[in-house]
Amino acid sequence: MRHPLEIPIPTAEELEALENLYRTTKEVRLRTRAQIILLAGEQRMTAPAIAKIGRENDQTVRNWFKRWMAEGIEGLKDRPMPGPPPKITQEYKEQLLAAVRRRPRSLGQPYSMGTLQRLSDSMAEQQEKVWSSSSAARAARRLRYG
Repeated sequence: MRHPLEIPIPTAEELEALENLYRTTKEVRLRTRAQIILLAGEQRMTAPAIAKIGRENDQTVRNWFKRWMAEGIEGLKDRPMPGPPPKITQEYKEQLLAAVRRRPRSLGQPYSMGTLQRLSDSMAEQQEKVWSSSSAARAARRLRYG
């Protein structure tokens, strides 16, 4: 049987930062991690009890306890993924979002109804790189739901 792993009682500043993160983040995983630490810190709940509430494995909860104790609130964030950097830049995403929110004619296009292919073609005229309509669609979905 594993020994109960308890985190130290968070300071007032840490609690405020965790609550702020919990209330304002749009990332579900980050919100869940903040909730795990809040339950352990404020309610003094154990990893198995928190795991049942959060529908997580108790080892996962323990891992987040350890990251919190080692790195603080920064430890709750996702670490960079291995591999090459994303091909679609933040600048492209911002331009794509601006284009999606406007009507094609306001962007100087000769049509009033937009399609993914037309959006991709329009973005290709403005960029050095040409992205496929499926890449533009994936990026647009991530902007909307991410």
